[in-house]
Amino acid sequence: MPVPYDVRQVEERWRQRWEAEGVGSVDLDAVDPSDVFYNLAEFPYPSAEGLHVGHVFRYAGVDVYGRYQRMAGKHVFQPIGFDAFGIHTENYALKVGEHPSSLTARTTARFRRQLERIGAAWDWSRMIDTSHPEYYRWTQWILVRLFEAGLLYRAEAPVIWCPSCLTVLAQEQTERDGAVCERCESAVTQRAMTQWFLRITDYADRLLAGLDDLDWPERAKRLQRQWIGRSEGREITFGDLTVFTTRPDTLPAVTFLAVPPGHPAAGDTRPHPITGASIPVYEADYVVEAYGTGAVMGVPAHDERDRRFAEEHAIPISDADLLEPSAAASVGAPATRYRLRDWLISRQRYWGPPIPIVHCRDCGAVAVPEDELPVLLPEVDEFRPTGTGQSPLTAAHGWVNTSCPQCGGPARRDTDVSDTFVDSAWYFLRYPSTEYNDRAWDPDRTAKVLPVDFYAGGPEHVQRHHLYARFVTMALHDLGLVPFEEPFPRIRIGGMIVKDGAKMSKSRGNVVTPDDYIDTVGSDALRCGLLFSAPWEQGGDFTDAAIAGIERFFAKSWKTITGPDGDPADELAMARSIHAVTEAIERLAFNVAIARLMELLSEVGSPASKRIFVRLLAPFAPHLAEELWHRLGEPFSVHTQPWPQYDGRLLEDEEVEIVVQVDGKVRGTITVPRDAPEPDVCEIARRDVEALGTDDSRVVYVPGRVVNFVTGSDG
Repeated sequence: MPVPYDVRQVEERWRQRWEAEGVGSVDLDAVDPSDVFYNLAEFPYPSAEGLHVGHVFRYAGVDVYGRYQRMAGKHVFQPIGFDAFGIHTENYALKVGEHPSSLTARTTARFRRQLERIGAAWDWSRMIDTSHPEYYRWTQWILVRLFEAGLLYRAEAPVIWCPSCLTVLAQEQTERDGAVCERCESAVTQRAMTQWFLRITDYADRLLAGLDDLDWPERAKRLQRQWIGRSEGREITFGDLTVFTTRPDTLPAVTFLAVPPGHPAAGDTRPHPITGASIPVYEADYVVEAYGTGAVMGVPAHDERDRRFAEEHAIPISDADLLEPSAAASVGAPATRYRLRDWLISRQRYWGPPIPIVHCRDCGAVAVPEDELPVLLPEVDEFRPTGTGQSPLTAAHGWVNTSCPQCGGPARRDTDVSDTFVDSAWYFLRYPSTEYNDRAWDPDRTAKVLPVDFYAGGPEHVQRHHLYARFVTMALHDLGLVPFEEPFPRIRIGGMIVKDGAKMSKSRGNVVTPDDYIDTVGSDALRCGLLFSAPWEQGGDFTDAAIAGIERFFAKSWKTITGPDGDPADELAMARSIHAVTEAIERLAFNVAIARLMELLSEVGSPASKRIFVRLLAPFAPHLAEELWHRLGEPFSVHTQPWPQYDGRLLEDEEVEIVVQVDGKVRGTITVPRDAPEPDVCEIARRDVEALGTDDSRVVYVPGRVVNFVTGSDG
């Protein structure tokens, strides 16, 4: 049963008024820094025909949290924009046969309309588009500053090449242990090419150490630690070849050495450092010359990959005894290695910011001066990747040929563009300062608003965007350009929504756009239907039955709030509900909060209880709540009203303190409602304790007393 009004008309009317009266905006110069709450969702790639309901699930959760913070007294800064440059957009342009510039204009307009219609309180006055010159001017400026600091450099190196995307890839843009492109899933190859890199490896230890103080999901921190991959071991020489190993005790069982294809030692032998035996040297695709020492020792008796290689090449497998710990500790020299490699940022594509460097025969690589930025991306008719290792920009001769900023002699512009992750590595710094044309960000504004208070993203970005943004922020801090090292002290990862049990994809034909629902049941029903379907941080299955249930809830809410007033509500029941909804929002358990609202409705009848209910409903169903608030005769807007409060003394006997343990060791305590369900108690405990965090840990719950996470480690 739908609500008894024209949903589309009412929602559009309230959205227009919110925009006109600036309900979603904040005067950043007028507010106290302690009251600013920077609430940020990862901006979308406008690289398809529009959002699907999975996007709405994540964005709705962020908006609920922001609206709650606003009603709780914060000045919420919640901007939005478009990550429009890069391979995602260009590949889509190639697919549909449209130039990226016209395609981007069309798709961003559609994305914006969809983002407006979902009822989120975006501050559109701060919108950014990474493909606009007024934005990428500052992307280029950052690269110039990093170049001047020695953090951006050009070098020839073996690189990962995608034969389908026809460009190089960063290590982080591959999957299946570096075997395929994460974008198109084509098998990648290696080429020796001269490319631009950022020295992220200089920051490896700081990136690792900084994770300890971040309020991130433990799994996200673990993934970054694994990607950085700090290993301590020994460097051991086999003649003129040096290998690094974390298992020097296996040295007696070495039966071969592996080097990259084309290495001059391939096919030869090298002496074993202990026995002096001749160890054969083989070419292996899994060894990369530029990484580590460029050689790997093969121990097939103790390593599965080495065993497979040995069996394929009929190499003996030795069962020699392992070295004693004291002997292993004295072999070779101590060394530390990282899995992380310098960030390869140059791309042989068209749709991106040109790298702001010119090449002069006399002066070498010279940065473009700040007053000549941006280096505008030239308009070209043929933007398809060449596949030759040269960018399509190479053919724009009038643009390529220029003069050297240093000596005035003839020079050529660099024809590569920077990777899309460079654009997003700093966009959060730009949002608060979009009105400034003479600086990337205003120092005073930045110090007031940043770092980001709450950042919501996807799991696919933990080892890419989140890592790159941390590195760039640390580098900018070292250059004295920002007053903090960590951009995102608190991150939460939104889950993935599937439709009727299957991941949404075009190939399955089950992609569901928000328009399908907004046009019929409205955005409030879609928001709440999605958020009620599954825990926000886990995701789950979205069905039309969830929408139908929310429609019934809305109809009952409408009837209750607009109907005759009833008896005063039970004060204890109201206090319990306010506490439960508040606590659920704060831990992002939006499905639980909606369930508590449904339960509360049976207690609502008096004028005071009606107004409390509508304010509790407002973050979830902003249009419906605004309309109900209006029908109650209250002044505009419900979203600027204070969050309902309750007398905490009423609940003193309603709560219990639970001890939280990891492998039997006390890590802290939590306070929960005495009747809280076991899953809720365990989830609160999991969030509260740092480093407990394996997803496969076993939970032992003693009701009302103890939650113990059994990880199988020493704790």
